[in-house]
Amino acid sequence: MNGPEFVVVPQQKNKTSKRRKIIAIISISLSLLVLIGGAYASLIYYVLLDYVTMPYITFSYRSDLADESQITVTIDKVNHESDYPARFRIPRKLMGYPVTAIGPSAFAGLERIEEVIIPDSVELIGEYAFANCSSLRKFNSPTGIRRIGTDAFLNTPFLLESPDGPIEIGPFLYTYKGDMPENTYILVDDKSEAYDPDNKDFNYFFIGEYSRFSDGVFMNQDGIVYVEIPSSVEEIPNQLFKNCQNLAEVHLNDSVTIIGNEAFSGATSLLEIEWSEFVVSVGDYAFKDTNFTGEVSLGINLVEIGEGAFQNSKEMTKITIPAGVTTIKNYVFDGCENLSEIILEDREFSTDSKITAIGTAAFRGTAISEFTIPFSVRSLQDNTFENCPNLTSVFIYNNIEGTERIEYSTDEEGQMVENFVKHGLTKIGLNAFNNSSAFKELVLVDQNNQVENATLRNVVSMPVTLTQLGEQRRKSNIFSGTAAEVLNLNIKGLSFVANSLAENATSLREILFYNNPADESEGIKTINANAFSGCTSLVGVNGEMVIPNSVETMGANVFMGCSSLTSVTLPSNAKYLTIDTGTFKDCSSLTEITIGGNIVAIKERSFENCTSLTAITIPSSVKTMGANVFNGCDNSLQITVMTHNDNTANWNSQWLGTSGLTVEANVTYVPE
Repeated sequence: MNGPEFVVVPQQKNKTSKRRKIIAIISISLSLLVLIGGAYASLIYYVLLDYVTMPYITFSYRSDLADESQITVTIDKVNHESDYPARFRIPRKLMGYPVTAIGPSAFAGLERIEEVIIPDSVELIGEYAFANCSSLRKFNSPTGIRRIGTDAFLNTPFLLESPDGPIEIGPFLYTYKGDMPENTYILVDDKSEAYDPDNKDFNYFFIGEYSRFSDGVFMNQDGIVYVEIPSSVEEIPNQLFKNCQNLAEVHLNDSVTIIGNEAFSGATSLLEIEWSEFVVSVGDYAFKDTNFTGEVSLGINLVEIGEGAFQNSKEMTKITIPAGVTTIKNYVFDGCENLSEIILEDREFSTDSKITAIGTAAFRGTAISEFTIPFSVRSLQDNTFENCPNLTSVFIYNNIEGTERIEYSTDEEGQMVENFVKHGLTKIGLNAFNNSSAFKELVLVDQNNQVENATLRNVVSMPVTLTQLGEQRRKSNIFSGTAAEVLNLNIKGLSFVANSLAENATSLREILFYNNPADESEGIKTINANAFSGCTSLVGVNGEMVIPNSVETMGANVFMGCSSLTSVTLPSNAKYLTIDTGTFKDCSSLTEITIGGNIVAIKERSFENCTSLTAITIPSSVKTMGANVFNGCDNSLQITVMTHNDNTANWNSQWLGTSGLTVEANVTYVPE
């Protein structure tokens, strides 16, 4: 055969190819299984970790926010009784929301905890968060952390086994372990003007190398006498220098904008501070118990002064409240016993006023003698001017023109809406002027801050906007222990006289009530217990105390001890039915009283020790007479008892008392 020869060779290629394909498929399948397993593990770790962790912890989050992206979770507590792991991994999310905070004392006292892994989502570790975790030696510093609370790792091996001196957590100076030497100067660096290396009497601690500070780093360090704050610090943390009793001088740099809660509280030697004009917020009790001397000037950019910020700063004499401040909070100047001058913006004494609230005990115990309430303030809270020995006059806007200001609030759909609120005081709280021994006048001013009626000086007058003076059933003591002589309650809006309103106001002579004979539904309905007890100078208007006919109830001891009271006319309306216990007890000058014909009960000791009372008529409406009603009265007292339908049958057998009065000598029954 002359053509080309072909040799047939057996081919293995297809078999090899199939084998490779099978191997590849198996490899790919295994790889997929590994990937799926990894993804599943990741799903368990990152998505379902909250369900694994949930049995150990209590957590909270805001559920009322419309924008779910703003919802964050706080770890509140780890259950001591649960089977929590020694290596505790805090989840990145719970219920799908990021964990951003570890709350105060959340892990405190967990003895088995050895390590805590904190996710980078955490921004706050609260005070005492891991305190007394007796095995905790290891934890990480999350990259998102912004604040570490006071004593967050107190009494842990991490802290106890660290050497004395500065202790760091990530970028934070967490604490200074041990006592700093006497006469310690905390300086930015050795270029400070206060640095004197040749002076061996001083010790220096340089803090410029630290960018962040935990709360309470230098708390209770009595050795510190001088402090400079580096320019890298914008916020003075909470309690940073709390109870540093020998700290005398502080210099803030202009980068400081926030002074935290209790930052310098208890620094009793602190006499001066170089203030930053850029401070916008002073925290709660930030300078409590300090001793700033003389006038304190706050920066013009300040918008918030925290609760009790200057409480018990006893040497302060004058302070100016910057224009940005809109709320004078609770206890802010409480106990500042030499503070005699508080300067507010002129606009506060006009309808452009921005200060809307004065808090509880804001000026208690100060040395101020006069004060004008900002026109936008609607309420004087409890104890506002209590124990102010020099206070004589307070001026209040009397809004008879109907002026109003705009407030903004959020409606149900989250939209901002305007509300028009009338200027003027509506409420005065408990003990507002209690024991301010020189106080004698609330003066009404018009919208131009001019006194409305010069004849009403030395009178405690109420603005027409007032609707509540104290509380119904709580000791109010608003004007108790003051020098008030005339109390003008002649406004339609008041419905009651508070319990112990002016108890022991020994200078009080007159009370002016609102009285509308044409409409008894207007005016005061209730005079509560002890309202005027102990007012030893009280005589009433033109020598007579006339209770308005709108009054339906008077409580016990209302006029007890009013030893100058001579003449009283009680209400005659159909709802005033009872003369309560001790109402006129110890009214030793009382000679005349008119009792209406609707009274059904006279309770025990109502007229006890009314030694000047010579004659009284009891109407036949009285069906209940208590014990000792006339005990201690003069034996010449003549009591005329009008009788009808055996109304005296259930009178207490001791109604005359035990001091010598008898039915035979002192009582005449007259049938009707």
